[in-house]
Amino acid sequence: MADVTLAELNGRCWLVGGEVFLDDLLANTLAKEVTIEILPCETKAGVHALWLQHGGEPSGGGDPWMIHPAIVARIRRSNAAHSVFFAEWSAKLDQDAITVIASVAAWARENEDTPVILIEFLDPDGPKAVADLSRLRAQIVEDQLVAGGVARARIGRATHGLGDVAGMPQESQRIEISMQVAEPSAA
Repeated sequence: MADVTLAELNGRCWLVGGEVFLDDLLANTLAKEVTIEILPCETKAGVHALWLQHGGEPSGGGDPWMIHPAIVARIRRSNAAHSVFFAEWSAKLDQDAITVIASVAAWARENEDTPVILIEFLDPDGPKAVADLSRLRAQIVEDQLVAGGVARARIGRATHGLGDVAGMPQESQRIEISMQVAEPSAA
């Protein structure tokens, strides 16, 4: 689990975990060992569920802190994990996905000793078609990274269950690219 967790919904992000780091997050003075993850949500209820999971709702109620888009963009540029999103039942890369992959490829070319891990989010009891689509998406992302100059031998795979992330839909629509050592695959 990351030290700082942001929940993203429709291009907006809220701080749902790690409020003790808020001042440093905003001032861009976080220590290098502080980890940040951005988790996509499909509903406001998903954002709220993550908030409860990571620290709870204060006694006064309300919403978690919303983080300015420029700060989120800065985090994305410096964070070592990026998500490539797909439309439902699609394996087509849109312009945002191509931009994310190109950014990761550029970073990976400059940091040749760091492995690149493609993470799928799957329900282990889910339909085979969903798992097949997820593998196809991961392969397309891998091929795009290779085309961007990343050696195929550096690219690994991992699978996380959907239950590991609160507020995620039954059929996750993303492949996460992590430039960190990944835990062994569960699948």
